[in-house]
Amino acid sequence: MGSPFHPLQPGFWPRLGALLLMVPFDLLVALGLCLAEILYLPFSLLRRKPDATGLPARLRASLIVLNWDGKHLLEEFLPSVVEAVRRDGDGHEILVVDNGSRDDSVAFLKAGYPQVKVVALDRNRRFTGGNNAGVQAAAGDVVVLLNNDMEVDPHFLRPLLDGFRDESVFAVSSQVFFQDKSRRREETGNTKSRWRQGFPEPYHDEVPPGPAGACLPVFWAGGGSSAFDRRKFLALGGLDTLYDPFYLEDVDLSYQAWKRGWKSLLASDSLVVHKHRGTNRGKFGDNFVDNTIRKNQYLFVWKSITDARWILQHCLFLPLTQARFLTRTNVRFELRAFFKALLQFPEALYKRYRRRADYRRSDASIFAETSGGE
Repeated sequence: MGSPFHPLQPGFWPRLGALLLMVPFDLLVALGLCLAEILYLPFSLLRRKPDATGLPARLRASLIVLNWDGKHLLEEFLPSVVEAVRRDGDGHEILVVDNGSRDDSVAFLKAGYPQVKVVALDRNRRFTGGNNAGVQAAAGDVVVLLNNDMEVDPHFLRPLLDGFRDESVFAVSSQVFFQDKSRRREETGNTKSRWRQGFPEPYHDEVPPGPAGACLPVFWAGGGSSAFDRRKFLALGGLDTLYDPFYLEDVDLSYQAWKRGWKSLLASDSLVVHKHRGTNRGKFGDNFVDNTIRKNQYLFVWKSITDARWILQHCLFLPLTQARFLTRTNVRFELRAFFKALLQFPEALYKRYRRRADYRRSDASIFAETSGGE
C-alpha cells in the first residue's frame, strides 16, 4: 500500500501508462545498442597509439571565465580571479568568453579590465561551445575553466597546477563550497558515481581529511572549477554538444579521459565558492535544468558505457529504472526527458564508436578507482 506503484495509490494509472508507453522504445534502444556492439566486434581489437603525451607547462596557465548576460556576476566575482592571478605571481592570462551577451558585459570588461582578454562570440554557443572556444583561444598548456558565478580563493591556483605531476593527469579540480553557508553542501568537488541497476548516479561526496598537497581520484572534474591539460582536452574533441544546453558534458569529458587512461583528481587545498546555478536557474528554472540532467543521464550511458555486462544490465533494467524515476518525479517530467534523449540516440550511437579505438580502461575499473566500485 505504501508504494506509489500500488493500484490504490494516487497517480498509479498515469505512471503505469507512461511506463507502458516507454517500454517499446526501451526495446528499440536495447536492440540498437546490441546490434551496434555486434557490428563493432571486427574492429574491437584496433588500438590507436596514445597521443597528447607529456607534462603540460605549468608556468603560464589560461583562466577562462564563461559569461552570458552575467555582468552582475562578473562585477561580483571576477575581482577574485584577478587577485588570485596576482597572488600566484606568474604570467597567467585571464580570458572571458562572452556568449553573445546583451547586457553590456563586453563593454564593462573592456572599460574596467583591460588586462583581461575578451573572446566575444556572436551568439550563445552554450556551455560546450563557449568553453571550447576559450580553450582554442588560450595560450597556456593548462586551462582553468571557471563559471562566472564562482569566487576563487586567493591561493586556489597553485594546488591545481601542482596536481599535474605526471603525464597521466588530465584534470585537477577544486574543492567547492556554496556561497549560502546555510545550504546543505551538495557540491564538494569530490565527485563519484554509483552504478545502480544499469544506470549511473553521479554525486558529490564529503572531502576526507588528508595531508597538504594530497590529490584524490574523482569521477569527473567540474567544468566550472577545474584545470585541464589543454592538449588532452583538444585531443578528446572538447566538451560534447550532445549534452547541450548544459550539464553532464564535463562528466562525459572526464569519463572519456578515464577511458583513455587519463585521470581526474581533486586538489582539496584549492578552494572556490559557488553561487550555485547563478546563471542557469535564473534563465531556465530548476525544472528545465533537472529535466535536462535526466535526459543527459540516458545519453551518457548510450555514448560512454561499453562493458558488455553493463550494457546488458542497462537494457534489462531500463523499465525498472524508469519506474523508480516515476515514483520520484512525475509523468510529464520523465516522458519529456526520455523522448528528448531518444531523439538524440542516433547521434549518441555514432559518437559511441568515433573514438572507441582510443579506450584503454573498462567501465568497472573506472567506477572502482573513483567511487569504490559499483
